[in-house]
Amino acid sequence: MKRKTMLITGATGFLGSFITQQLFEAGFNLILLIRNSNQVRARDRISEVFPSFEDAKTELISRKLSDRVEIAEGDISQKHFGLQAMDYSRISDAVDEVFHCAAATKFHHESDHMLMQTNVYGTEHLAWFCLSGKRKRLHYISTAYVAGTRRDTVFEHELEKNQTFNNNYEKSKFDAEKLLRQFTAQYNIPATIYRPSIITGDSRTGVTRNYDNIYVFGKGLHRLKKYEIQKSNKDTPWSSKKSIGYPPALRIPGDKHATINLVPVDYVTQAIVAISGQEQSINKTFQIVNPSPPTLGELAEWMTVATGIHRVRIVPMYEFQMQPETLEEKLFLKGTETFQPYMFGEPYFDSTSTRTMLSGTTIECPLITQEVINRLIQYALNTNWGKKKTGEEKELPRKLIESIQVV
Repeated sequence: MKRKTMLITGATGFLGSFITQQLFEAGFNLILLIRNSNQVRARDRISEVFPSFEDAKTELISRKLSDRVEIAEGDISQKHFGLQAMDYSRISDAVDEVFHCAAATKFHHESDHMLMQTNVYGTEHLAWFCLSGKRKRLHYISTAYVAGTRRDTVFEHELEKNQTFNNNYEKSKFDAEKLLRQFTAQYNIPATIYRPSIITGDSRTGVTRNYDNIYVFGKGLHRLKKYEIQKSNKDTPWSSKKSIGYPPALRIPGDKHATINLVPVDYVTQAIVAISGQEQSINKTFQIVNPSPPTLGELAEWMTVATGIHRVRIVPMYEFQMQPETLEEKLFLKGTETFQPYMFGEPYFDSTSTRTMLSGTTIECPLITQEVINRLIQYALNTNWGKKKTGEEKELPRKLIESIQVV
């Protein structure tokens, strides 16, 4: 049988790179739609897609990469991805399935235009691409948080329930999914929607390239620990009432009984690729979530152990407001303010369809434990929160990079 060709957007992103690697190892031909970024050519960004390989596989991958991977220098926010008509037409005829992993994920208001251009218009451009040339199957990576501020049970077939949203990222993904559902129904495009929740690093290795969500809190606690050490070395008492020099507890407003739906990237990747290969998943939505998510109280305890800060308290907002914020609390909350809405609860995400599709496989979501959190935070510390590479990462040889076809 002819090997299928997959177009992948967002291959240089966190989840996108994991999905790309797994599809490559499964034997598919890949066309990666990569935009030039910050004066870095798309060709040179291939190392972001394949940052590391096991030694035993390196030679095999080096031999096959140039034959099975093609880079298309384009941008999903532009019509026809900004490609020349001839290139767009050729790729349209070559591609069998599309994995749309690209997304703008920032929560800040100044990124609203980028959210609309990338998440909504980009999805529309991908949908039109699936209609051009031969009909293609579309795999769309959404988010479980299209549920917005809902606090009830969210079923996989649901989308619109008059919900409001915590930020414009959620709203843009909701709008994109709504557009895609209407488009695929009107034009009969075979599509599958995947809704992962909050994606963390690999549960087995700790590897990550996304230092948002829990890593923002981990980084804040780590900085606080360094600040305490510096202050302690200057023999500055924290409080006139505490001669031993220990600072007061760091209060974080939130609901310690609320859940935080964390899913390791290895589980999300395996689940999406496994479901994508099944015909019965067409025209369905799958919530790739943790069926047993930790509570905020549990996560706070694990994070304090992992970072060495043993004095964090999750307190209700009314209790937090009863006394003035300390300087440390102000600094910590300022650095984590965009994630504060998630500290007060979330829906229960039903995943019946996902578990049904994965039954008979060995794929299941790992439990989030102290050991897993330690692994995630240690990797973040080893990479200085993404600012340096670990010894596990190897740059692809320049000769190999240059051999990959670029259009």
